[in-house]
Amino acid sequence: MPTEQEAKPAVVTPSLQQWRSPSTFRGAPGEDPLKWLKEYDRVANFNKWDDMMCLANVYFFLDGTARQWYVNNEDALDSWEAFKNGLSGLFGDRQKYTRRAEEQLKCRAQRSGESTQSYIQSVLGL
Repeated sequence: MPTEQEAKPAVVTPSLQQWRSPSTFRGAPGEDPLKWLKEYDRVANFNKWDDMMCLANVYFFLDGTARQWYVNNEDALDSWEAFKNGLSGLFGDRQKYTRRAEEQLKCRAQRSGESTQSYIQSVLGL
């Protein structure tokens, strides 16, 4: 028979970790859905969301055309993978973003007063 000390339920303390929020995706021209999805996945990982929680929360981080698309297609978006494929398929044009990055890279020079490290990171971010 367990002693009184052994029979006590374990006390679970709530996590003090601050919950994070991703930026809002609107589906506006020039917005890169793949970049936004990468940010969303980082936040989801930090918040310890599984795919089901990612899909349940994504509505709150959509606005404008992207939110309307989600509302119109919610029944068909039955998995996180289906959502990501749908969003990037509709709002993404990888070639356009690649061309824009190439153009920015051609014109990007280190600015006066800009550190070398800052310049390198800016170029790598393209």
